[in-house]
Formats: sequence, structure tokens, C-alpha cells
Amino acid sequence: MRSFLILIFISISAMVNCQITASTTNHDFGDIYSDSQTYVDIVFTNNSQANQFLLTIEKPRDVYYIFSSKKMLPDSSIVIRFKINDALKGKFFYQVDIYFSGAADPITISLKGNVHEPSMTTSMTDCPDFNSKPPTGAQNFSLVIKVVDSITHEPIPNAQVYLVERGELVGNYTTNQKGIVIKNVPLGLYFITAEKDPYTSNYFEGYVNANRNYVEIELSTGPRREEYFEEPEIVIYESEPLRDTVPDEIVILEPDPIIEADPDPILETDPVIEEVPVIIPPLTEIPDTLLDPGYFKYSNITFILDASSSMNAAGKMDLMKMSMIELVKILRPEDNVTILKYAAEVHIVLDHTSGDKKEEIISSIKGIKTSGSTAGGDAIKTAYAMNYEKYIQGGNNLVIIITDGLFNKGATDYAATIETNYKKYGTIFSVVGIKTTELVAQHMQGVVAKGGGDFIQINSIHDAQTKLIGEIRRTAYKG
Repeated sequence: MRSFLILIFISISAMVNCQITASTTNHDFGDIYSDSQTYVDIVFTNNSQANQFLLTIEKPRDVYYIFSSKKMLPDSSIVIRFKINDALKGKFFYQVDIYFSGAADPITISLKGNVHEPSMTTSMTDCPDFNSKPPTGAQNFSLVIKVVDSITHEPIPNAQVYLVERGELVGNYTTNQKGIVIKNVPLGLYFITAEKDPYTSNYFEGYVNANRNYVEIELSTGPRREEYFEEPEIVIYESEPLRDTVPDEIVILEPDPIIEADPDPILETDPVIEEVPVIIPPLTEIPDTLLDPGYFKYSNITFILDASSSMNAAGKMDLMKMSMIELVKILRPEDNVTILKYAAEVHIVLDHTSGDKKEEIISSIKGIKTSGSTAGGDAIKTAYAMNYEKYIQGGNNLVIIITDGLFNKGATDYAATIETNYKKYGTIFSVVGIKTTELVAQHMQGVVAKGGGDFIQINSIHDAQTKLIGEIRRTAYKG
């Protein structure tokens, strides 16, 4: 009987441990030089139906860490960043034990590598925050990307490979018969995706340099895994000003009527000229990258960008930035763009800028960083006030939020604000979901229904290139 009880206890303990899984339990930093990245992000996923909590992390003296959150909701994840002390020359092997609630045994992470050039910086023991940038200044190097089958590990020829840096597509390549792409690139932080039918697309996200120049991406035929990261406890505030004139309760006045001058009287000797009606072709027959003013209204767009820390994962920030940059490329001088970002607080990134100032808009988009929790409700109310400042009578007035999840901070009556502004002033509200879960998608579809807009999901490079542009064309279409 005693042996039977011990066996049951061991089985239960193993089941609980399986409820928390790590994206990897072994990381090899390889050969480390002065320009090498010395930290790694490991994703821990709660596969159970109950909340789980990060309890403690037992580590050697020369390993440092930060975490995105202690609480893990069912079917959600957190990120723990581990950094090694790169001031000590030579080989290293560290083991870190991570304890979670409900499990007697820890998850053990192994870290190894070889420091060839010790760091000379004084902050070598700091674990960089989730907005940190890799070192710069090195020359270009050959980056090798290999795409393989996740089960057989056989190379996949003719797969499409996309390189994205800071939200901008910098390369689109096809693998050779060995499943390989070799390109000369500068070191940096890249979001690299690979795709080929009938496989599900997959990605790599991380820092590459001359010493870490090999990336292998596995493709499988299974469904895309839903990715959702609970909001972090680490909050980084920035000093950008919040518009002081936005009241707690937004009251939007009726737009001033357009007063037209009396037309010149028609004399008997003047010929009567009949206006020829403009024939507007179906939307599907107009080129995708065209915003001809004869077919599309001028747009006044206020973007609300999710800059919470959950957007750091799975290339979400790059997909968001890329979708906006692609749109900016085709905007007209008469179009107006305002950009807000929200995390723990709401900040103005770009204030009422015309569509011909493309470099200024793109630079603002590329500079967006993440921090804190999601004050989405407050951002929506602020966005409507700012959108009204450039209201276009008879134009395409939109508020568009781009996010990966729900709001957990700020105003909760945003749905009424959305519905009121759509019914009274025709201001459309749409949502772009970046790798959202089905739960988020269902909720947002109910929200956009109140604002006359649409819910758009962006899960891939192709989506980022086309879907936001498609929503602007749909709402601005005169037909």
C-alpha cells in the first residue's frame, strides 16, 4: 500500500511539472566576443486550466535575470531573461532552477558557452531590460538561414524567407535545394520568418552577428500555436507628454457645417455644361497599392498602438510596425496621421502629421518601445478627442487600435465611446489583432461591431503587407 501511495505521489508530481513547459531547457551561447549578446529569453507556458505562479529562482552567482510576470493565466506564458557574467574569460556551464506553484520539482535550465573576449563595461552584472538593443558597430557578415521539416529534419527547398528589422522588411528570399539562404547582413536584432505550403509558418527572433550567424527554422504541418503573454510587472515609464486637454469624459461637438458660396448665375448665353458622373470600378478591380482620390476619400486616421511588454514576444512588435510602414508608403498629402501608444500610460507619438511626411512618420513608428500593462480604455478616449481635431467632413475618419490582447488597466466604458461616435459622427473604429488568441478575437469582434469597423488578424508577413492597407481602402472607398 505504501509503495502504491508513493507511486501516486510521483505520478501527480510529474503531471504538475508537465503543466509548465519551457521553450528550451538548454542554451549554448557559443563563442562570446565583445559584440556578442550575453542574454537569452526563455518562454514558460502554463498548459493547465489553473493559474500558476513563479515562486523563486535559484541560480549561480554569475547568472542574472528579470521576468515579465510572476502570474501565469491558463494557456498563457511569461518570459524570463537570463544573462551571464561575460567579464570572466573561459568556458562556463551554469544550471538554474525555477520553481512554480503546484510543482514540487523545479524546471532546470542549463546555460553554457565560452567567453573569448571578456566585457570591459562596468554594468556587466545588469540584466538588460526587455527594450535593450544589441551592440552596434560591427561590419556585415554572412548569415546562414536553413529551413527544415520539424519531424524529419530534411531541408525544405523553395521556402520563402523574410527578414524584418525594426518593423521594416529588409529582405525576401527563397531557399535553395538544400533549404538554405545565405545573405550578407549587418549585425542586429532580426525577426525572420519562413513559410511554404502546406506547412505552418514559423519564425526566429533574436540577435545575430558574425559569431552567431546560423539560424535554423523548423516548419510543421500542425496548426499555429496560440500565443499570449500575461502583462509584465516590470514597468518602464517614458517622459513623453500626455495631451493635457483631454477630459475624463470626452464630449465631441458637432462638426462645423461647410458653407458653400453661391454659384455664379447662369446667363442665357452661357452654355449649360452637364457634369459627367464618375464611374467608380469595383474595389477588387482597383490596384491594391492605389489610393486614387477619385475612388477613395481622404483619411483622418488616429492609430492606437499597444506598447505593453507582451508585444515583445513572437515578432508581434515587428509585425505591427511593418503593417503601418507599408500603409505609410501609399498615403497622400491630404491624409492625416496621429499615433498614440499605450502601456501603463497613454503617450502621443506623432501629433497630426500629413501623409507626405513619410520619413517622419516611419521614424516615429520605428522608435516605439514597450513597457508596462495595457491602458487601452484610456487610449481609446484620448484617440477620439484627437481624431476630432482634424475631422474631415464627409471623409474617412477612423480610430484604429493595434494590439495582441485585452485591456487590463484604465477606462472600462470605451465601448460606449465607440458606439456614440460612430452613430453621431460616423467615426469608424477598427481593431488589428497581432497574433491574438481566439478569446481575444471573439471579444474584439463584438467591440468593432459597435464602431462600424472590422477586426483584422495579422499573423504573418503577408498579412502585415496587405491587411491594414485593405482596411483603409475598404473604409475610404467611395463606391
